[in-house]
Amino acid sequence: MILFRTILVAADFSESSREAFWVACSLASEDKTRVFVLHVMEPRSVHETPVYVGQQTVRHLRVAKDPPEHVSLKERLREVYAPDQPLDVEYQTKEGDAAEEILRSCEEIRSDLIVMGTHGRKGLSRLLAGSMAEAVLRKAPCPVLALRSHETPRRDEPIRLILHPTGFSEGLEAPLQVARLLARDQGARLILLHVTPPEVVLEGTIAVGIDPRADRNSLEVIRERLEGPDLKYPVEVRLARGWPATEILRVAEEVKCGLIVMGTHGRTGLGRLLMGSEAETVLRRAGCPVLVVKGHVPVAEAAPVGP
Repeated sequence: MILFRTILVAADFSESSREAFWVACSLASEDKTRVFVLHVMEPRSVHETPVYVGQQTVRHLRVAKDPPEHVSLKERLREVYAPDQPLDVEYQTKEGDAAEEILRSCEEIRSDLIVMGTHGRKGLSRLLAGSMAEAVLRKAPCPVLALRSHETPRRDEPIRLILHPTGFSEGLEAPLQVARLLARDQGARLILLHVTPPEVVLEGTIAVGIDPRADRNSLEVIRERLEGPDLKYPVEVRLARGWPATEILRVAEEVKCGLIVMGTHGRTGLGRLLMGSEAETVLRRAGCPVLVVKGHVPVAEAAPVGP
């Protein structure tokens, strides 16, 4: 059973994008996964001619880069993004808006996963700070793995622990499957985390009552479904109370998480993680890669969890 058959890596020659490539390679299966490394060049433009005296505005026309530039960049991609294991890697260059070209390439190659760094040069440097984040994370038809740059590369560090923040709605089955399959394939520990909202007190009265035992029981039901002989370690559960992004980051740091797998649809705060500041907080501040899985996105050959 293969989790990711086709992986698209957004490459801009930055340290974070190189680390993203190494993570992509660690998730790939030899002889069964294709890895596409894509570099998007900013388009070159020239002003129209002739320009008349007194002309108020000047139009700029897009001009395609010379073929040798694409050839040279592909050669550089092969040098910088060279796998340490036998993998089927293809290198591509395009011109235009980075987010648009990433999404277009994802559709063309039918990618199962997009992997990218969060701090790069030019367009990708603003990945998690505006429209590019919304375009890639909201519009991508497949899971997106984003990681920010670190002071030192972690090329040889395997993923030993996966943290999966989860709720109890039906739309979270896909990210749950991905978290379990990655734990299986990586031989990693899997921790399920559920964050309940803080109590609201109005004039000395608790307006929203929360029974932690009910959440604990629901979390245990999910854990029991995930257990199986194909997992190296028993599935663990954690219950926290507070704001989702804050608690996710706290627990991830506490357990020294190697990967956070999270969904985009949930019953409470987690369901809006990619709709505002909470998403940016997790994606910008997490000290490990963050894999975002849309609740409705099918995963290649991912069988339903549990018996």
